[in-house]
Amino acid sequence: MLSFLDRHLRFWHVVVANAAALAWFLGMQLATQASLPGVKFFRCPIGLCLGYYSPVELNATFARIGRNGREFLVDTLLPLDMVLPALLLVALTTTCAWFSRSGQALAVPLSAWARYAFLVVPLFYCLADYAENWTLAEALQVYPNISYRLVRRASFLTAAKSQLIVAAIGLALALVIAALGPRLRAGSDDRHRLGNNG
Repeated sequence: MLSFLDRHLRFWHVVVANAAALAWFLGMQLATQASLPGVKFFRCPIGLCLGYYSPVELNATFARIGRNGREFLVDTLLPLDMVLPALLLVALTTTCAWFSRSGQALAVPLSAWARYAFLVVPLFYCLADYAENWTLAEALQVYPNISYRLVRRASFLTAAKSQLIVAAIGLALALVIAALGPRLRAGSDDRHRLGNNG
């Protein structure tokens, strides 16, 4: 896979993939704001939630958003969220692959094993996010009779997804910063020398 990416991947692929993922995420935010003003789904217990949440928290969230909110989750937000993990997987994979190539000026050359380790994190995130979506859809279907076991599974998957996406984005950013850092420092030093000579 890495050899294929190294042969065919171009920088514009990285830019387009990241722009598409960001645009889709912002579109989900706007759709949520338009349909349910004042309600934020991108935080615990639905969305970014690094730790465990209880059945009371999930039931309270579902109750607070009401029937219209639950229908919005099932009919709009969860279908949209079935696309986002794939977009993020492509964006993070192309970013990590591009900035870890060997023999390139704007890259941090890593061994094949290290590169695969970087790529596994967004893959695991994607799988956890899809599993969480299916679990939340199941919870919405049986609401208000959500079992403790179902909430525990949803909570575990939400925490796993959240931790993995934070780790994946952190790894991608670290590669970008490490790759661009020397070039930016060299440019800054050149400007400083030119300023002193002037």
